[in-house]
Amino acid sequence: MKLIFQRVFWLDLAGASLVAVIAAVPVMRSEVIDRGFEIAKQSVAEPLTLLALGAAMLAGGRRSVMQPGAATKTAAISFATFLVLAGVSVTLSERPEVALIGSYFRREGLIAWCVYGAFFFAMLGWAHRAGRVVDMLDAILLASIIPAAYTIQQRLGLDFHSSLDSDPARPGGTLGNPLFIAGYLGLLLPLTAVRCWRARGGHFNLLLWSALLLLQGCAFLMAQSRGPLVAVIVGMSTLVFLAAGYARARRVFWVAALLPALAVSIVLAINTLPSAKHWAQGTPVLSRLVFDLDRNAGEATWLASRSAATRLGLWGASTETFAAAPLQHQLLGYGPESAYMHYFPYLPASLMRTEGYWQKFTWDRFHADTLDIGLNFGLLGWFAYCLFFAAVMYASARALFGLSGSGPPLMFFGLMFAGGALSAVAMVQAGLGSAAVPSFGLGIGAGWILFMVGCAWRALKHGIPRTVEVKTGDWALLAGLTSALLVFWIDAQVNIPVLTTRLISFGIAALMLVIAGKMVAREADVARGESAAGDSLWVWGVGFSLVAACASFLPIVSPDATLQEQETQHWWRRAMPMLTVVVFALPAGWAQVRRSGGGGKAVRSLLAVALGLPLLYSAAHFALVSTLGSELSLSDVQRISIASFASPLFICGMCIALAMLAGRGAAPATPARPRLRVVCFSIFALAASVLSVAYLDWRATRADVASWGAQWVSGQQPQLSEQLLEEAIRLMPYERFYRRQLIFYLLERAVADVQKLAGAPDRYPTLERNLAGAERQARETQRLFPHDPWSVLALANVLQVRALRLLRPHDRAGGANAAQEANQLFARAHQMFPVQPLVLRNWAQLLFDQGNVPDAYQLLDLMEKLIPDKLEPYSERIIMARQVGDSAVVSATVERARAALAKPLFSRLVAVANAQQN
Repeated sequence: MKLIFQRVFWLDLAGASLVAVIAAVPVMRSEVIDRGFEIAKQSVAEPLTLLALGAAMLAGGRRSVMQPGAATKTAAISFATFLVLAGVSVTLSERPEVALIGSYFRREGLIAWCVYGAFFFAMLGWAHRAGRVVDMLDAILLASIIPAAYTIQQRLGLDFHSSLDSDPARPGGTLGNPLFIAGYLGLLLPLTAVRCWRARGGHFNLLLWSALLLLQGCAFLMAQSRGPLVAVIVGMSTLVFLAAGYARARRVFWVAALLPALAVSIVLAINTLPSAKHWAQGTPVLSRLVFDLDRNAGEATWLASRSAATRLGLWGASTETFAAAPLQHQLLGYGPESAYMHYFPYLPASLMRTEGYWQKFTWDRFHADTLDIGLNFGLLGWFAYCLFFAAVMYASARALFGLSGSGPPLMFFGLMFAGGALSAVAMVQAGLGSAAVPSFGLGIGAGWILFMVGCAWRALKHGIPRTVEVKTGDWALLAGLTSALLVFWIDAQVNIPVLTTRLISFGIAALMLVIAGKMVAREADVARGESAAGDSLWVWGVGFSLVAACASFLPIVSPDATLQEQETQHWWRRAMPMLTVVVFALPAGWAQVRRSGGGGKAVRSLLAVALGLPLLYSAAHFALVSTLGSELSLSDVQRISIASFASPLFICGMCIALAMLAGRGAAPATPARPRLRVVCFSIFALAASVLSVAYLDWRATRADVASWGAQWVSGQQPQLSEQLLEEAIRLMPYERFYRRQLIFYLLERAVADVQKLAGAPDRYPTLERNLAGAERQARETQRLFPHDPWSVLALANVLQVRALRLLRPHDRAGGANAAQEANQLFARAHQMFPVQPLVLRNWAQLLFDQGNVPDAYQLLDLMEKLIPDKLEPYSERIIMARQVGDSAVVSATVERARAALAKPLFSRLVAVANAQQN
């Protein structure tokens, strides 16, 4: 009990929570949750981050997270202002509940952004008092072992999860997407390179960190993501520029200048020279740097080119959305995760052809951080967000090169905005106006880089102040952190940052401010050494990573007898990423024990933390595993939810255990009575906030497990499936995904009954029940989300089934009214989303069923113009024409399709035509 009155306990708890977040979040995932890559990570990150912030404030007071120094205060105030503006945008959003929690696929609402802010301020306060920057960086880097190893394992075809949507040539690792894993690893590559440089005095340490750099680099290249690749080239070049300026190595400086020039030359050559282009299309990584939309250009080149065209379409649509927005939303935004609901009218038809038009293509992100921030949080929010990163970058430049006076900041911000403006103008002049806003963000980063390179050039010629030069280790650390943050900024301008990369980027920003502040203040040492657990942080980081790996890779549901043999064969694959960590951690721990002279006690401590705790969690995990029989029950779903949420609770317990073990030897404090009341109230507020966020994550986990269970039993236990989906909606009432899932589940059952109705008229009551349930859910969803064309389309689809002529004998008046309302809803959906072919197809089906064949053909004409290279417009017309006996329309349609469709698609169309004829 006395521990809670010791500052060292709270400081160690803050450090443990921060290490747990950075070590477990990149690894955490779930195989029984559809959003296993996000919900599982948030369940760890959100409560532990709030715990870290509260502990940091209890350790050092409220001022501990607002450090001295103009740059640090500017960054902190900018971030705080951004969060305030984000709160205002939530209150002004159309659906504040969604803006607060976030949408289905990311859940990056206001709560997530407050967690990012809490992580930044917690890291700032902890690092300033504890000073264990290198230990924290070691934990960050060692946490990447499992994601990198699993990425390589997937690329080698040794995965133990099966996913129909994944591309085996481009693994997604533990982040679930090749873009995300490449962004994460690219962010760490400059830091690992600096860590190798710092270990150059010891051959064993140098070998260890070089091996980690090789592991990260291989996994990074296997992801084959272009944005992170460009960002890493620029970031690593900047790091070499800074090192050359510091060492006054002119040749190294010019080598750094040649690296990006060489990369640009290679890209130009493989896109302009036919022989080089042909060679590159068959070469991994380079094949994705060739732009060619021809389907015969090679699978990798075609997919990458299609992705680039899709982004241009998204950027153009989001720019038009901003231009058409009211002034209020231009300044304050539509709210987190809310802006995309307003850009459907501006999406180009080319997007339907390059990316797809099915409902799984949500397009809820703009693939450009500047557009995402600007539309969701407004110009004011974007300015505060940009000022935060600018303040961090300038603080680093000032500390690295000993800048002083008013001239450097004016030049820094002048280059920053000039670079953004010139980049945007260049895109417009090149005829790529849709890329102007992302180019503005890239230009800002280019301005920062130009300023840094200019400072390095000045140092190359004149040297840097002696007060900076003597702190070689700190200087290298700050240079590596700066390069890493540049990698994040550049990649974010053309890609999608996720929870993992955002948390690490804000943590890096906090560490940069701490190191820069110490260097400018000319303190003797960056580390203040107030933490009692600093030396073991990386060991506990390995333990957190292994616990997260056990939670992610060990099965939660026991397979049935038919899969037992296959599952047994996969056990060694599940263990491979964890064994990779052991291969790195045990030699590193042994070397540290030998250097420190800790002896057998230190070895036992290492084994207990890094291996014993993961084994203890594994035992608890297997105790919670559900063995499913032929049927699923509600108790099974509850047990699976508990097993899915057990790892965050266990990791939280590990954090408390670390703080308690580290603080056992600290002298107890005896606070005055007013202080006692303040501490008790603060602890109560901290516990309430942590438990509240954890409860929200628990509800999200239960809802998604229920959704997974509903899909699992949809064929064998229809009533339970419906019940589980209703439970998911009850837990997350503003989640459109669950509502649409229930709507179309009931609708599919109703359509199946319609097909059997002629032979079994007694099925009509069941059919009517399912239709009524689908209609009720569709109307409620459409009421909650009036600007969502998918919600309008879902209601129109339900009424389309109700209006079928086959059902008219059972309810003539209701069928006629349903047909009239469905026609109006289809027209509304088409107005909201004019380039969506599914609206036209279903609308045409409605009109055809009601006997309006000419208008149905006109809608299919529009559909054919939107997607002339797709199968559906032609197949739908042939099906309709066969039903009315119009062979001329069939022949004309086949001839048009012959010229428009690829050979495989045309063969499928001929099969459809022949089947209809027979």
